[in-house]
Amino acid sequence: MKRALLVAVAAIAFSGVPAMAGGSGSGSSSPSSSAPSYDPVEEYQSGVEALQAGEYKKAERAFKRVTKVAKKDANTRYMLGLAHLGQEEYKAAAKSLEKAVKYDAKLYRAHAKLGMTYLKLEKPEKADQVLAALADASMACASSCPESADIAAAIAEIEAARGSAEPLETSSLAPVVQQVSLETGDVLYSEALRLINLGAYDEAIAELREAGTILGPHPDVLTYIGFANRKMGERETALSFYTAALSIAPDHLSANEYLGEYYVELGDLDRAQAQLDKLNTLCPFGCEQTEELSEWIANART
Repeated sequence: MKRALLVAVAAIAFSGVPAMAGGSGSGSSSPSSSAPSYDPVEEYQSGVEALQAGEYKKAERAFKRVTKVAKKDANTRYMLGLAHLGQEEYKAAAKSLEKAVKYDAKLYRAHAKLGMTYLKLEKPEKADQVLAALADASMACASSCPESADIAAAIAEIEAARGSAEPLETSSLAPVVQQVSLETGDVLYSEALRLINLGAYDEAIAELREAGTILGPHPDVLTYIGFANRKMGERETALSFYTAALSIAPDHLSANEYLGEYYVELGDLDRAQAQLDKLNTLCPFGCEQTEELSEWIANART
């Protein structure tokens, strides 16, 4: 497994986002027959560009198209909430942000905007609930987890909004969105894979989460969040990310391999073999993923 990840790091030479691993599963950006006629990753990035330009309606349309494929992607729901906030559509924003924190409780930027939105809707009791949840997260983190700065910033943002009569400024809806670029996402993704090779899975997940905010529901990012969670023993979380990656790119080689490994760990060798059979179809002349999963299954059987 280390070999496969080291190869992945060595091969990174991005000029945009990591190659979309759909179609043949070898970096093709062509959607499979079961995928939409648009690339949800490109749609997400179009939405981010529209947010940066203050074109909130355009951003809303882009993120809604992404949700048709990546229904439970927290970053997309967060960005959609920002698009609604830019149009002062506070009820719609609250719904999107509520889904964002439901799908990813550690997306603390979304918590911040949700608390502020509740204040705009004159629902201070709900804003207090968000603050209470953040306080619990802060206590559990004890300033030592990778998200500690995000938690503190979210609390400060809501507290400042509660003490201000000023309206939400669209220019300050998401400074992180104004500052990001695809190159930043590439760097974060590369650093995450380096951390995975070192076994620093918690730190790697934090980097991948940041990359996901920029790159959107990219199957490479989702796959490695799943991988890192699985290595930390969070198997159900891992499964959810593998499933999310494969819903976007059904032929993604690494997602299919790691899902097979997940089944091996559960002792479900029939499903693991089914994943290997799929990989053999995708790689008729062999590939690293088939070799690795074959070894996992063989070792489990012996």
